[in-house]
Amino acid sequence: MSRLLSFFVVLAFAANQWFVGECCGQDNSGSAPIVVRVLVLNFDPIVPDQQQRLHEVGQWNDPRQLAEGYAADVKAASGGLLQYEMVKWRDIDAFPVKQDGFQYTMERYLACRDGKAEWHQHDLADYPKLVQDHGAVEMINADKVDEIWIFGGPYFGYHESSMLGPGAFYINGGIYDRVAAKRPFVVMGFNYERGVAEMLHNLSHRTEATMSRVYGGWKSEELTSDWARFAANLTQSGEAAVGSCHYPPNALSDYDYANERVVQSTAEDWLNYPHLTGRKSSVSRETWGGPDYHRNYMKWWFGHLPRAEGTNSEGKLNNWWRYLFEFANTVQEAG
Repeated sequence: MSRLLSFFVVLAFAANQWFVGECCGQDNSGSAPIVVRVLVLNFDPIVPDQQQRLHEVGQWNDPRQLAEGYAADVKAASGGLLQYEMVKWRDIDAFPVKQDGFQYTMERYLACRDGKAEWHQHDLADYPKLVQDHGAVEMINADKVDEIWIFGGPYFGYHESSMLGPGAFYINGGIYDRVAAKRPFVVMGFNYERGVAEMLHNLSHRTEATMSRVYGGWKSEELTSDWARFAANLTQSGEAAVGSCHYPPNALSDYDYANERVVQSTAEDWLNYPHLTGRKSSVSRETWGGPDYHRNYMKWWFGHLPRAEGTNSEGKLNNWWRYLFEFANTVQEAG
């Protein structure tokens, strides 16, 4: 390895260590990692006349690279607290079956993609059939996995995130509480036409729905709970904190991740949660940086999600990651 290459390898490693250990300012030394075991169902059929998988023919993203990037971003943003373990990966040479029993053939799907046919409606995939047919419920019941990721292309009919099994609740997708599982579990729906930023976006909406349930509701203009105060942005809330999935602290509209506007925000104070002081500092797009402002904002946002030990004065957990990934034992009690 050349000296120049060695220098850049060391520099990249140091930068990653800085993001994990320093940017977020939260001490995880007393917290055991939350390990989430994942079954990945990659619906990525082979296109017969080209002998390539659909994501390759569509010139879309490699699902394995997406999964690795997403897992790495969440681990880094959580300071190593949340660790995904992909215990089983299944490449499925088929399209998911829709709720009404429809299933694309490759010929029909490619015709729709090329504008030569109409996409099937209703679009939504049959989630209970999907998880049952591909062994997901069996693995959940055998305590081999905790969460399911499904990959697919456009119009595969996925929710961004949904919950299945007894006690399932809304997390920005379908609720399938009649699925015969021993415990509730999450299915994350990912589109390999899109990138890691959108995968993190899905998790952010899941977070919003979960924390809204924990705190009994959420309105961005009513800062009456710690969750609402955390998610505050200047435009909708009248003051800025860490922001929400669609609205960074300085945003003027939805998805405004690259806005140059500088605002005063309490975002950095949330790194000390629950010991908040109200201290403010300047925040703009340069706070999370580019060129992928969307992905970097998502990482920055999750980097501020509280993860301290204990409970606050309202009896809520100081570690909000536990609500996200240990919901069967935390959210049901809190809701």
